Amino acid sequence: MSAVIKNTLSLLDQGLIGRFRADCGQDWQQFTQHRFVKELALGTLNQEEFKKFLVQDYLYLLDYCRVEALAVYKSDQFQDMQYFSSLLHGLVNIELPLHIKYCQEWGMSEKEVNSSPKTLELLAYTQYLLSKAMQGDLLDLIVLLMPCLVGYGEIGLKMLIDPNTNQMNNPYQSWIDLYAGNEYLELIHTSLTVLERLARQRGGEERYSMLLEQFRTAVKLETAFWNVGRSQYL
Repeated sequence: MSAVIKNTLSLLDQGLIGRFRADCGQDWQQFTQHRFVKELALGTLNQEEFKKFLVQDYLYLLDYCRVEALAVYKSDQFQDMQYFSSLLHGLVNIELPLHIKYCQEWGMSEKEVNSSPKTLELLAYTQYLLSKAMQGDLLDLIVLLMPCLVGYGEIGLKMLIDPNTNQMNNPYQSWIDLYAGNEYLELIHTSLTVLERLARQRGGEERYSMLLEQFRTAVKLETAFWNVGRSQYL
């Protein structure tokens, strides 16, 4: 195991994110060890299910961008505006175009992806995020984003170091590499630093029970989202 991977996994056990993960307990385990995740690591996941997931994930990221934009609007310090605007820039100019390219590699056109209907799981998740983001401050916002941001990194890293992961002829290896890659790990490190600072500045300890409930709900919605490839559309 490389020092970077070891350091990142250790970091996830510390601070506020460590408390969230520990206090969520089984909910966090169900998210990070879901059937979808296990089959993806083995390369046995049904490819049609994965393609449907890719489309819904793209549609999810569009609303994720809207949450990031709200965070920029609600920032009252330049460093917070820099952080959230950098996340938004990366999503709009790098990750979303790459996501479209990835969908095209799986045989789906950009028009097909953008015109796809949303599943009930997607609607439930994004409406929750947007509603809470509108109501809350920057601490609420970053806590709502943590399950996705941190969870995918943890999943990718654990897949990478798990001897049972099929890394020889896995059709999903590029997905694993993305979330275990150095750029994504750097994003996690930066985001956890911002999370701790915002918690200190905005009464994180006093608000912990409410923040935990928001984190736990987002985790449960992330878990449900793994099933979008088998879901019914609205």
